[in-house]
Amino acid sequence: MVKNKIEKKKHQGSKMPPVILCSGIIGAMIGFLSGPILENYSIEVNITALIIGTSAFFISYLIHILLHEAGHLIFGLLTGYQYVSFRVGTVTWIKEEGKFKQKRMNLPGTAGQCLMSPPDYKNGDFPFVLYNLGGVLINLLFSIFAVSLILNGIFLSPITILLCSAFALAGLFTAVTNGIPMNIGGMPNDSYNLYLMLKEKESKHAFFMQLKIIGLMTTGTRLKNIPLKQLHLEGEKDYSNSLKVCMYLMEYNWYMDQLKFDEAENCLAAFRPYSKELPAVYRNELDCEHLFFELINESDPFVVKNLYTKELQQYIKITTHLPNKKRLMMAYEAFHQKNHQTTHEYYEELLNTAANYPVKAEADMERMLGEWIIEKMSYPTIGV
Repeated sequence: MVKNKIEKKKHQGSKMPPVILCSGIIGAMIGFLSGPILENYSIEVNITALIIGTSAFFISYLIHILLHEAGHLIFGLLTGYQYVSFRVGTVTWIKEEGKFKQKRMNLPGTAGQCLMSPPDYKNGDFPFVLYNLGGVLINLLFSIFAVSLILNGIFLSPITILLCSAFALAGLFTAVTNGIPMNIGGMPNDSYNLYLMLKEKESKHAFFMQLKIIGLMTTGTRLKNIPLKQLHLEGEKDYSNSLKVCMYLMEYNWYMDQLKFDEAENCLAAFRPYSKELPAVYRNELDCEHLFFELINESDPFVVKNLYTKELQQYIKITTHLPNKKRLMMAYEAFHQKNHQTTHEYYEELLNTAANYPVKAEADMERMLGEWIIEKMSYPTIGV
């Protein structure tokens, strides 16, 4: 969701996610509040507590991310789900031809993700509560275990008590930020998705179809080979509902996979009046696609300049490992900058990035679009 040498440079300039920043603040609090625990040490107590507490909290938080995603995996398997992918940070493991393979992906606003394909509907329903809450339950379970060690560990050393405290608080922090319905960094957390699904049937259906289709795409089934009617949701469109928006974007990508650019652009235009209601990551992705269509149509320098803002450039840098960003930059160089050599360089990066991308069908589509750009650049009379 990745060339290592490019990604490392891009992420160095990215902003610290709010969740990580909060983690640091809480870690510092642990350090200062744990001063009495370390009072027997000969060095400065507050500085020692600050360093140890903050470091312990950050490390514990990373561990709890892994545990959280493992919770989704465990409860998913217990309720009939099938493994699709498991991501921590940018490292993603997929199962391909019976073997686990490592890929690269990142979704802004998330630190990890466990994707599974749900069992079929039975009597108009499917299990979704435990799968969504599995991560929170595991975080709480391990936090309770750490607290029990502190309460019952009469012979624990002060440093062990501090480490257990940091681990317990990191687990509580992870559980709270996922267990209370909210948007974090513009992305809905597990409980918010659960709230939407319990609230209305169409949200539940959207979640089910999203997981099913991503599972198929990960193994190579192209969107264009899935009947379009399966992507449609009943009722009026609701752009404030993130689960439904994901399905609307799949419909857009269905047309892109068919090279039906007019229909795809119509889908894109439907999002514009509701852009302020969308999570930040969706808004940025849609802005990238708006820019792409401007580039392949008339490439008006003034319009391109207004679309290609510093904020969007920064977002493109942060997500440069995604194949669609390589495709976008190919279009920018081919039709705006008129630089054929750089276009071909981005095409090579697209091929390398697609090879490391976990969703095979999406990678195949982006390769196809890259080839289309090369062909259109060489033969400008080709229509869109």
